[in-house]
Amino acid sequence: MNPDQILREMEKNSGEVCEPLNLTAKVMPEWIPRQADEGKFVMSLPNVPPKYKQLIMISVAAVLQNRTCTEYFIKVGRHMGLTDKEIGEAVLTARFAMASTIFANTELGFRSLIEKSK
Repeated sequence: MNPDQILREMEKNSGEVCEPLNLTAKVMPEWIPRQADEGKFVMSLPNVPPKYKQLIMISVAAVLQNRTCTEYFIKVGRHMGLTDKEIGEAVLTARFAMASTIFANTELGFRSLIEKSK
C-alpha cells in the first residue's frame, strides 16, 4: 500500500487521521508505512487489550501535555467504544501518577534537610 492508501485505511479504522501524520505524509511519505506497522505491532501484542492500550496512549499524551495527540487519541478511543468515564478515569490516574513523582524529585533535597537538622 502507498502512504495515501495507508492513511485512508487508518481513517477507516480509527475515525480520522491526525493532522501531524497527514503533514508528515507530505514531507516524508516513506515514514507512513513504518508508523502503520508499528501501530499494528503494538495493538497486536496479546497481553494488554487494545482498549487498555488506547487508555495508556491517551494518558501518556496528556501527561506529556501534547494536546494534539491527546485529542486524537481520545477521538480514536471513542471510535473504539471507550466511554467518557473510562477516558476520564485513565486521565485522572495519569495525573495522580505524575503528581506523585514530585516526591521522588525532592528525595535528595529532603535527605539534605533531614541530615542538616541532625
